[in-house]
Amino acid sequence: MIISVPISTVLAFLPAVLGIPTLNTRQDTKAVEIEVELVGDTSKVSIAVIDQETSEVLGRSCSSTLNSGGFANFPIATNLDIYGGGKITVGPTVYEVHENPEFSGGITCSRIYNDAGAFVTCTASIPVSLQATALGKSSLPGCFAKGATSNLKRASKSIRTANSSPEPAIAPLNETVQQANHSLHARQYECSQWNYYTRNVGDGNPHQNYWDKQLSENINCGASPSCSVGHEQSSSFSVEWSASAAAFEWISGGFAVQEEWTTGNEYTCFGNQGDTVCVWYNTAHTAYTVQNWEENVCTSPTQSGDPYVMFSPNQNNAGGGYYCVVGTCRSEGQGYWDKSGPAGGPP
Repeated sequence: MIISVPISTVLAFLPAVLGIPTLNTRQDTKAVEIEVELVGDTSKVSIAVIDQETSEVLGRSCSSTLNSGGFANFPIATNLDIYGGGKITVGPTVYEVHENPEFSGGITCSRIYNDAGAFVTCTASIPVSLQATALGKSSLPGCFAKGATSNLKRASKSIRTANSSPEPAIAPLNETVQQANHSLHARQYECSQWNYYTRNVGDGNPHQNYWDKQLSENINCGASPSCSVGHEQSSSFSVEWSASAAAFEWISGGFAVQEEWTTGNEYTCFGNQGDTVCVWYNTAHTAYTVQNWEENVCTSPTQSGDPYVMFSPNQNNAGGGYYCVVGTCRSEGQGYWDKSGPAGGPP
């Protein structure tokens, strides 16, 4: 009896029979975030590769090429313009920086830029066989002066994760003050003359917080080589002081802040073919802890309620401003609080 065996079965067993090692063409990979920071012109560039699962930094370079450590044989290089657009090479493959993998060649990127520079983030995969190990903090070089594009980096991270928030609105006057003012003329005897005021708790423990808001509609470049969005597609918004509780009054807390700020809409952003681009604005605030107090000539000053936080726009919007978003636009008028800023008053 003749037994017929498919040729594919015979070929599958040949390596084992002949002692030939098998070639595994499918490599195990890990997902990473590739962050590229550009300051001013494109001569100042840094690259960081971050493990998406652990958030550990696997590689860092203060140039347009990362080819050290685990990336010696799998370099990452960039060729970007001042807006963060262009190409990024990951190992042997060259990609276009783009939000759509069909345009980019397989990775997903977003970018944020303004007059200070650009910050690009791409989600990609690298082979596990690289054995790129996490760098300790002492191994992370400080590529640029502190704060050079820190707001862009902060905005890039927060726009992908922050939930939308209600518009900051002026805190209502505390009901105690409203009732006292309403009945003041009915009670003119001495001990009815109450004073209501708000003061810092200690130094106020100031911190920088940011109200980020999309000023424009989303513009998709489509098949056009480039497109732009500017004041004709944007709105201007007023941002007022706010508080985490009803205040007796607004106070500056001794900081260079004001009660209200208007964003304006005089800024233009550019995108490339297939991009979705929009204009955003960061209104920088100083957050400081305050306390309501009440007193009259017959009593000592008494705390009214618990301490709370007051949020006031910085004078001349110090620490804030316009920026362009490509690839992670939301919708016109949408905004959120980002409270990850540094400690201290306005810069």
